[in-house]
Amino acid sequence: MSLNPELNWICGLLNQNQVKYWIDSGTLLGLAREGGVIEGDHDIDISMWADNEEVLEKILPAVKERGYKISIKNYRGLNFKYKFSPRFKASTLDIDISLFRREKGYAWCPQVYCMPYPFENKNLAYYIYALPHRIIQEIFIRKARVSLHNWPWTSTYKVYMMWIPDHFFKETRAFYDGIPAPKDYEQYLVYRYGKWQVPRSDWFFIFDDGAIKHTSPEKLVSDFKL
Repeated sequence: MSLNPELNWICGLLNQNQVKYWIDSGTLLGLAREGGVIEGDHDIDISMWADNEEVLEKILPAVKERGYKISIKNYRGLNFKYKFSPRFKASTLDIDISLFRREKGYAWCPQVYCMPYPFENKNLAYYIYALPHRIIQEIFIRKARVSLHNWPWTSTYKVYMMWIPDHFFKETRAFYDGIPAPKDYEQYLVYRYGKWQVPRSDWFFIFDDGAIKHTSPEKLVSDFKL
């Protein structure tokens, strides 16, 4: 399987500008298990430490020139995700760059999900309930900057936490085609996915990802002063 051209492009751009990063989540899982982006995946997952954000911002003109729309997600004054959405036909994959910070031996980053949760037997009441959430989600995706602790996002998005032992991210290694990944990526994938070598059609990250904590950021870290 050949490397996805947009994954190859963004990693090349980050390397050229000496932005320290690693591939993460579904993108790391896909490369480790299948040698490429998982079929049906919607994004390219990249992570970095938040103290590299200033360097990351320097590549934004090149991202726009490539044809991506840029959206920055913020929670209580801290940017935690840069989303690059393609506006050209050659790609359907967003590029999500998560900014991690350290607390108590853990790497953390807010994680959001648009309610309501999916379930198999959808009826008319479900669609009536889901429609306004979907409209807000479309606005959310298109806005250049979003502060998730403000209305209307609080009515639609629930904030969780990615809470990962920071030793997984202390060192990276050249992985697939030289792209950096956590050095002990196999144990990291076990932490996140369990038996990661076996695909699961029913896997849902909010409930099945070992890194997701069902608590507010304020209860876990000291950066948020209420």
